[in-house]
Amino acid sequence: FCSEYIVTPFISTAGDTMDNNQDDSIRLAIVIPAYKAEYLPQALDSLCNQTCKRFNVYVGDDCGKDDIGSIISRYWDKLRLTYKRFDTNLGGTDLTAQWQRCIDMMQGEEFFCLFSDDDIMCPDNIALLYAQWEDDDTSDVYHFDIDIVKSDLSLRRRKRDFPHYLTAAQFFNLLYRNKVEARMPEFIFRRSTFEANGGFVRFDLAFRSDNATVMVNAQRHPICSVKGSRVLWRDSGSNVSSRGNTSLNERRVMASIDFFNWLDIYFDKTCTPYPLPLITRIKTYVRELLLLYPTWTVKDIRGLMARINFFGNDRRMMTLGKIYMARKIFKKRFKI
Repeated sequence: FCSEYIVTPFISTAGDTMDNNQDDSIRLAIVIPAYKAEYLPQALDSLCNQTCKRFNVYVGDDCGKDDIGSIISRYWDKLRLTYKRFDTNLGGTDLTAQWQRCIDMMQGEEFFCLFSDDDIMCPDNIALLYAQWEDDDTSDVYHFDIDIVKSDLSLRRRKRDFPHYLTAAQFFNLLYRNKVEARMPEFIFRRSTFEANGGFVRFDLAFRSDNATVMVNAQRHPICSVKGSRVLWRDSGSNVSSRGNTSLNERRVMASIDFFNWLDIYFDKTCTPYPLPLITRIKTYVRELLLLYPTWTVKDIRGLMARINFFGNDRRMMTLGKIYMARKIFKKRFKI
C-alpha cells in the first residue's frame, strides 16, 4: 500500500550521527502531511532554525505531483527525518485519514504537532515548549499563539493571544465569539490521550475537525498556551479554511452542519452547558449557512437549517433563525 520509510541520519554540530529513537530526551514529534512543494523548504528551514533540536520530524508525502522527496533530501544532515511517500493520494478525499496515517509514522514520542507544509515556527518555539513541560506537563493539549501571514510572510493580522490556561468550553466560547483564532499546526497533543479518544474527529475536508479534536483532548485538563513565541500560519488563499476559496463553500457548510450536531452530543456527554448565549448560537449557525447565498435560494438554505438539530427539533429556534437570516439577506441586498 505504501512506499517504505526513509529514515535519514542526523548529523549534529558535534559531528555525531543519530537515529530517530536513540535520544530518550526527545518527547516531541513534528508530523508534516506534505502535498505542496512551494513553501515546504521554508517550513523545514524554520525547524532547522529551532534553538532546541529535541524533536523528530515525520513527513508523509500524499502522492501528489510535486517532488517532495527531492526537497527532503536536502535536510538529511540537518534534521532527524523520517520520510514516506504514500502510493495513493488520500488527502483529496479524506484529509483526516491522511493526517492519521502520517501520525502512524511516529515511533515512541510522547507528544506530536501536526504541522503544515507551508507554515513557519519561530526559532524558540520548541525551547519554550520544553521549558513549559519542565514547569508543568500535565496538560494533554499545548498551544502557540499565531500570526496570520500572507504568502510572502508579511503580516496579515494578529489575533488576541490565548489565556495561559483554557478549558475546552472556554476555548469554544472564545473561538466562536471571534475573540481568538485557531488552526491545527499551533497545537501539540499528548499522543496517549489522543489515541484513547479515538484520534481525529472527522468531518469532510477536515473542516472543524481541528476545533473538535482540540475540545475532545482538552476535556480532562485545560489547554496550556506556551507564551513567548508564535507560529506563522500562511493564508495563501488556497487553504481549506480560507473563506476566499469559494469553490469549497458547499462542502464546508455541510461539514459545519455535522460539526454543529456533533457539539450537541459532545456537550451533553460531558455534562457541559452550551458555552454560547442563545442569540450568538443562532447567529453563528445562520452566518455559516449564508455562505451559500445567493448561489443557493432562501428556500434551499431553510432546508439546510432543518438539518441542524438545534433548529430542526425546535420550532421556536427555527423561527428565530429564519428571522435573523431574513435580516441578514435584507441588509446584504440593500447594502445597509
